Amino acid sequence: MEGELASISLMDHLSEPGFRASVIATYNCYFPFYEEVVLRRLVAAGCTHNVLMMDATRCAEAFASEDHRPRRAGRDYTLIPVEVGGAFHPKILLRVGKSKGALFVGSHNLTLSGFGLNDEVTTVFRAQGASIRGAAAPFRRAFEFLAGHVPSGLPDVVEAYEGLKLGVPWLDGPVAADAGDRVILTSSATGADLWSQIVPRMPRDVATAFVCGPFFDPKLAFARRLLADVRPREAVIGIDPASVDIDPDEAARLPGVRFVNVAGVPKLPHRREDSVHYLHAKVLWFQGADGELLVVGSANPSVAAFLAPPASRNAEAVVADRRVGAGAALGIEALRAAPPVTEADWSLIAERRATQPARVDAPGRKVWIATPTAHGFLAQAPIRAGVVLHGIGEEGAVLVQTVVRGERSGTSIDAPEGVRDGAHFLEARSPGDPMLVIVHRTEEIAKNLGGDTRKALRQALGALEEDPGQLETLLKLTEKVIFDSDDVVRTTPLQSTGGASFTTEPSMGPASLAVDAAGPKAGRRRRRLASGDVLVLLDALMRRLGEGLSAAPGPRPPSDQEQIGADEEDGGELAREAPDHEALAKACRGKVRRLIKRMEGQLDLAAGPDRARRAVVQLAAVLGVLRTLRLIEQRPEWRRKRLELVDRDDAWWLYESAVLALVWGSEPVAQRALAEADGEMFEELSIVVGLLGWLAWEVGLDVEASSERGGQRGVEDDSWVTAQLYALLAPWLAADPEAISILEESVARTPKPRVDGDRWFIVHLGLAERLAEVLADPARAARPARRPRPGDLVVLAERFSPRVRVVLDVNAIVGDAKVVLFDAGDESGRREFLASKVASLPWEPERGARVAASA
Repeated sequence: MEGELASISLMDHLSEPGFRASVIATYNCYFPFYEEVVLRRLVAAGCTHNVLMMDATRCAEAFASEDHRPRRAGRDYTLIPVEVGGAFHPKILLRVGKSKGALFVGSHNLTLSGFGLNDEVTTVFRAQGASIRGAAAPFRRAFEFLAGHVPSGLPDVVEAYEGLKLGVPWLDGPVAADAGDRVILTSSATGADLWSQIVPRMPRDVATAFVCGPFFDPKLAFARRLLADVRPREAVIGIDPASVDIDPDEAARLPGVRFVNVAGVPKLPHRREDSVHYLHAKVLWFQGADGELLVVGSANPSVAAFLAPPASRNAEAVVADRRVGAGAALGIEALRAAPPVTEADWSLIAERRATQPARVDAPGRKVWIATPTAHGFLAQAPIRAGVVLHGIGEEGAVLVQTVVRGERSGTSIDAPEGVRDGAHFLEARSPGDPMLVIVHRTEEIAKNLGGDTRKALRQALGALEEDPGQLETLLKLTEKVIFDSDDVVRTTPLQSTGGASFTTEPSMGPASLAVDAAGPKAGRRRRRLASGDVLVLLDALMRRLGEGLSAAPGPRPPSDQEQIGADEEDGGELAREAPDHEALAKACRGKVRRLIKRMEGQLDLAAGPDRARRAVVQLAAVLGVLRTLRLIEQRPEWRRKRLELVDRDDAWWLYESAVLALVWGSEPVAQRALAEADGEMFEELSIVVGLLGWLAWEVGLDVEASSERGGQRGVEDDSWVTAQLYALLAPWLAADPEAISILEESVARTPKPRVDGDRWFIVHLGLAERLAEVLADPARAARPARRPRPGDLVVLAERFSPRVRVVLDVNAIVGDAKVVLFDAGDESGRREFLASKVASLPWEPERGARVAASA
């Protein structure tokens, strides 16, 4: 117990290094203190990812004052206002790192007084070293308790909270059970009340009960319940007459209770002699025949804290400590021996209560959070349709108005681009709709997540434009992130509750070729399954890095003036040694080959149970890397030398193995991944489908050109095998507008000499639609009058899967012909059928060509 309940400085602890993330839960917060003092110390000590949770009513009060409202919430840290039946009242500071953790559960609010001026009691738990998992139980309990108050309808906010565990392996997986002699007890809207959890831990035959706190319920109902249940031979209640909220008349009616004045009794070092000693600590202590029980934390001795039903119960967190000497370490004897409360003290309390105005908790403004979407924002809870919200930006600048859409109420807020990208919060100024919506900037928060690997990954991604040598670093880190981390797929459910789900109108192809999404719930906002560093990698590859690379100009040659005197700098050399792009390209191709081989191995493992989602997330990241490398090849320093960063043969092998694993056979990975995701289409699967379509473009698929040759080039160059693989993918592509958008963008940004990329996209999207039509009703396929040709579609009997295939070649025999089809299940990869026994029909690439010409 040494040092566990001794005098500590929360302010000093904030500067302790070795922690990556923190979450603070508080009832009240003085935001200038948090942002300018606490947050700065945390970040300076390397604790870059921080979450603040506080009572929603107190948060609304802070926003009512221009001086008190937060400035950096939703960008530099995650702010979550919590609304419960009573008050959100826990006081928790949880800090975690790769190999250490510190947990503070106490009575302190996130204010200057709570962190340094008041008399508070805070219990410290620490985990470090070889036995870290053995000490992880209270950390897990605190983390899961607070997780229950994170809005489940906002996946990005859930991701930010779950990000506390990134790079903290000991906080996940198996942990030792609570020791039993010192445990965290919590109360919320579900489960047992606090008192019901404390009574079973009570020592037998209680001789002494000591109660201390700054706030009591008006009728002292909790104190009466405690006396009735425990029946102590001695009952002592400690108060600070100068500040306590207690009814003197009700106190006088408590039988056999001795009230003592504990103001100034706790002796804290380094405290100024003239400082005001405000007692904010909450303490219950029981001494019995078989030991003692000390209960300290956030709970005042009141009904709302200990006894209230769920609808009006506070959320609280206390520590129940049954270790011998716990009370002595806190100084209970000195508190019990404090001088009695005098009549003058009671008169002072009565006079203060009579003169202070009664507190009226009139319905004030609501405070919620929201995350940006393609068309505005997704709100934490439904807002009445038609409510007008004003966007508030930097330094309180008022932006244009936004409006809540929907029939009656909803969580989807339409907003113009300027508000969506620039608002810090949204404010309703109508008296009938007092509310404020804090904008959680997902991408800015994501920069703070994770540990060393993630930070190194971001550094490599960010430096790639200026330093081509970062290619090898990037690929090495990428391989580690994708394959060597257990933190690949998130486990937190992201399904929205109630009205939190909404539909989007994703970008599609040309209107004439648009297809209604026929896939499972394809119109819904896609969930993300990627977690941890993979999520950062996907974000960078799919959204930011690629755009930066395509837009960044090539290196500017130095001017004559700049070269004068250059030989006197940098150690006398004329210039720094230029990177060897050819050597870099060769090394890059080797690392990409290794990356692809490892991905093929993961696709083999995906045949096992509960492995499909993980394989899809990994494949999305690998394909994103390939696309990014092709974008890099567009830069002048690579293009001038015609250097390739991805070997064409390696790309083809990934294309074949990925498509076959994803969609071939009776139980392909894509179908099982959907089942593992509860039938919900998810973002990484759309990425995979779109980028595999793009990979077909990369490996040379051109059905229009192959058809124009009349099938003369068939199996010998595998052009129709490539088409067959695309045909397997096509129905998924045609049914997924997001995948179509990814395909269109990727083709446009990886141009080929003398090939019309726009026409290629339109033609092959048309072919995907044609496949979808045939698959929707295979029985309508008619046998054409002409002989089958390479490139035709063949419809097989129902016992075959897939039923619709591409003719690779035609072999003439006496009286008939044999069509050669692809078959991954055959050792040769081929299978022959009599042309007269199968239904065949042209793929009709000319239909897409006509649309392309008209476009």
